[in-house]
Amino acid sequence: MARKPKLKYNRTQRIRQQVRLLAEYGVDDIDKFRQLVSEASANRKRRTDEQIADDDFFAGAASELASISRLTDELSIVALYRVVEVVTAKMIVHELGSAVQANKMYRINEVKIALKTHKNLELKNVPYYNAIDKLRLLNNEIKHTDGKALPRLDQQYDRLRRKVPKYIFRLAERMRFRAKASQMAPRRKARRASAAG
Repeated sequence: MARKPKLKYNRTQRIRQQVRLLAEYGVDDIDKFRQLVSEASANRKRRTDEQIADDDFFAGAASELASISRLTDELSIVALYRVVEVVTAKMIVHELGSAVQANKMYRINEVKIALKTHKNLELKNVPYYNAIDKLRLLNNEIKHTDGKALPRLDQQYDRLRRKVPKYIFRLAERMRFRAKASQMAPRRKARRASAAG
């Protein structure tokens, strides 16, 4: 069996991969939350069904479980967009520093302006932007309405969750995101200094 060649990434590619991983970790945490709620809900349903199958008193338990499931889906969508907001804001503040106001990098219009002004980057041209914008709109609708008109949030979450790390990676590429020299490990700085001198 042939061995797979090791991919060698340059420093900039590694930094962008790490940003993508940061987004993946956030998505994984949401998945774990969903799994825990699903297991707890299934256990509760099983106990309720076993205890009193014919009693009208427990008829509301099914409705309550459906509400918990719906709430889980809504919270998952909001948390998923939060991953996008937080990682994007950190990248922009890291890259642009005092040129932007960190507390405004959670507003989509401010993000668009900062990227256009300082990086000549149109956010809508970043791969996966349309999916992330749909996620943003879902997030806003959940937070600012009762959200009951939104269909199949569980399926929408499953479809959108895979795109978040991909979008973050592509945004980092388009921004030409890189580590600052001041953040290099002290040993690397010393090696570079000795190699130069």
